[in-house]
Amino acid sequence: MKIGMLALFFLFSALQTLQAHAETSPADLQKKMEESIAFEQNAQKQAEAWASERANILNEIREQNMLKKWAKHQAEKYQTYIQKQQDAIRELERRKQEAEKIKMSLEPFLDEIFVRLKTLIEKDLPFLPEERQKRLEFLKDSLDDYRIGLDEKTKRVLEVLQIEANYSGTVEKTEAAVDLGKGPVQVSLFRLGRVALFYQSPDRRQTGWYNREKNKWESLPDEYTRELTRAMEIAEKKRTPVLLELPVGRAAQ
Repeated sequence: MKIGMLALFFLFSALQTLQAHAETSPADLQKKMEESIAFEQNAQKQAEAWASERANILNEIREQNMLKKWAKHQAEKYQTYIQKQQDAIRELERRKQEAEKIKMSLEPFLDEIFVRLKTLIEKDLPFLPEERQKRLEFLKDSLDDYRIGLDEKTKRVLEVLQIEANYSGTVEKTEAAVDLGKGPVQVSLFRLGRVALFYQSPDRRQTGWYNREKNKWESLPDEYTRELTRAMEIAEKKRTPVLLELPVGRAAQ
């Protein structure tokens, strides 16, 4: 019974549809077809627009993911840079502390070097006394001047030490007035390194040396006059160096 009723319903609906189409004019059908086509075209355009928008969104998502990875990488890199900078700062701080320690020990050490240098010169052969004394005074003033940096003080001490060290390996002839027991006498001096210091009068009648152990000038036998004259000529580069026989004392300690 129910099946028969449904069949009748569908049959009736189909008849109504056929009747409606039969009553529709060709113009109306054309219009409906055009509307359907326009609807389909609009739907196609919307689908294509959505596809394009979807592609743009996907590209943007990919770019954002790449930016996220790059930002993460850079963050890790900068963390490494920061760590290295912190290590460098700690190293500089350590060096600064070491420099302060060196400064605390170096300044007293330079003063000690000056005292030892002054003692050495006082016990040394009496050559260039004024020049060496002025050099010592200048060095002392430098070490006592708070305006001069420690690096400059160190430089000046080393310069004086170098000058004094150079005396050990050189020979030199100079003119000076020396006290031979009867007042100052103008003589020529011959310095043999720091080992010996000799004198000779302009007329070559007086020849002698400085006795370091007795701290005074003493005359030498006439046999050394000729040798000393040759030595002075060698010092002035007037003669080729040769082996000479001259008395020598011990070097200053």
